[in-house]
Amino acid sequence: MTPAQKEIYHVIEEFWIKFGFGPSVDDVMYLTGESGRGNTSRKMWHLVKIGLCKGTKGKARSIRPASLRIRDIV
Repeated sequence: MTPAQKEIYHVIEEFWIKFGFGPSVDDVMYLTGESGRGNTSRKMWHLVKIGLCKGTKGKARSIRPASLRIRDIV
């Protein structure tokens, strides 16, 4: 995992813990200081591809860390 992907993973994880739902691509862009939506999206979905996150591409706010148990948050 690259440092940029690691940063995005931590943003996704903290967002889930704080709010109880996944961040949008725009949320991740804002929190990491990224400037390109396409690059941010590609990094997010690469985390899904390598198994660190779960999500459905094209579904807003569907990404979450694979290790996160949703019922523990609620």
